[in-house]
Amino acid sequence: MKTDIRNIDPTFLTLAKKSIAGIYLVNKGRFIFVNENVSRYTQYPVADMIGAKADSLIHPDDKKWVKKEARRMLRGETSVPYIFRIITKKGQIRWVMERVWPYSVGGDQMILGNTMNVTDRRQAQEQLRASEDLYRTIFETTGTAMFISEEDTTVSVVNTEFEKLSGAGKDFWEGKRSWREFVHKNDLKRMLRYHRDRRNNPDSAPHKYEFHFLDQQGNSRQVIMFMSMIPETKRSVAALVDITDRMQAERKLQASEVLYRAIFETTGTAMSICENDTTVSLVNSEFEKLSGASKAYWEGKHSWTEYMHPDDLDRILRYHRDRRIDPALAPRAYEFRFVDRQGKIHDMVNTITVLPETRQSLSSYIDISDRKKYEQTLIRREAELQEKTRNLEELNAALRVLLKQRDEDRTELEENVFSVLNQLVMPSIEKLKKSPLKESDRASVRVIEAHLKEVTSSFVRKLSAEHLKLTPRELQMAGMIREGRATKEIAELMNISSATVEIHRHHIRKKLGLKGKKTNLATYLSSLA
Repeated sequence: MKTDIRNIDPTFLTLAKKSIAGIYLVNKGRFIFVNENVSRYTQYPVADMIGAKADSLIHPDDKKWVKKEARRMLRGETSVPYIFRIITKKGQIRWVMERVWPYSVGGDQMILGNTMNVTDRRQAQEQLRASEDLYRTIFETTGTAMFISEEDTTVSVVNTEFEKLSGAGKDFWEGKRSWREFVHKNDLKRMLRYHRDRRNNPDSAPHKYEFHFLDQQGNSRQVIMFMSMIPETKRSVAALVDITDRMQAERKLQASEVLYRAIFETTGTAMSICENDTTVSLVNSEFEKLSGASKAYWEGKHSWTEYMHPDDLDRILRYHRDRRIDPALAPRAYEFRFVDRQGKIHDMVNTITVLPETRQSLSSYIDISDRKKYEQTLIRREAELQEKTRNLEELNAALRVLLKQRDEDRTELEENVFSVLNQLVMPSIEKLKKSPLKESDRASVRVIEAHLKEVTSSFVRKLSAEHLKLTPRELQMAGMIREGRATKEIAELMNISSATVEIHRHHIRKKLGLKGKKTNLATYLSSLA
């Protein structure tokens, strides 16, 4: 081997020793020359390397591929250097970049190698690649639509979420389209200004702003864009957050809040919202009227215990605690006495509920002071009515006694009258009938007798009781009609004309409710006996 070195051109050896690259010569697969640079990155002394196999340093996993690339280069098929791993004397792995040429020394064909330790660069590349892979992974999996824009507004890179948002794939956007295509015309001028200003001074344009994003189907989405410049470039990276649903939800929430605040204010009922510590956090106008103090006095400053009557306070505080343990432990509606700022006491019904997912409670107050007064008045009047009822019952009892006494007196009077008539008057009538009288006088006696009998009969009493509108003369004539007497006979007995009798018949039928009916008057009167 040493003889071979003597045959090497001294100029070559001088240049090889002075070179900043690693220079070596291989003959028949073994090193016959290496410079200090090769010794330095392999950690083998030069003397140890001379005569060693040239492939002994190559990493086992790269050996086959390195030999293949070396042969191609020796045949002139490629001139591109190749990079591979070696294992140093201390067992470290290093990367080297190599080129080889055929070289002739004293007629022997050798291989001239030019190598360079590129471990640091390779590690930097791997770190860069790892970093790139990391950021590309983040770019793809962040869950946010992202794109990279060039200075001329061309979209150079997009991620999967951007594809979903825009409704078009990477092959549609990347390197072919401008971000201006997805910006609503009302926002375009502003965003182009931001684009220019950002490239002159990154801090001269906002890093976060909203705009309307148009997808490929023409749908408008409201988005927030976070924009930053990529250092040492004119490129910018943007992240888009679709806030359309959130904005719609917020608008609905605002509308709902406006609605419920309007209801809270215009319900016509005093209402308040109280915190867990009893602080009054919100009141409406009706509560201001009821309490005699403004919202500025109550809200966030004072406790509902201030308007609670002292005799009710312990009970209501117990309700307050129990309700926050379990709403079912306290009544939803109850009565209490409300003391306003002027010291006036109001009887109230409080309907209360705990607001969902909070420790707050909503109270609705109804003033029942007038109802309470009315109830007290009713109770007092009911007591008076019961007293009057007892008095009336006592009076009715007395009246019943008097009526019973009157009936007994009337019965006794009737019995006396009937006794006198039967025992004294009627015998005298019988004597008159037997005495010599003119026929006309005898007829009168018979009439008198008949009427006296009627006095004692139930017919006259019944007719008089049921038909009090009949005159005495009509009662007299009704008795004759019941006996079946004809109009002419009645006229002679009563010394009136037949026409007058007919008129009395007509009046009797009318008063008895027989006008317009075919009922026979004599028959009807007989039924009353």
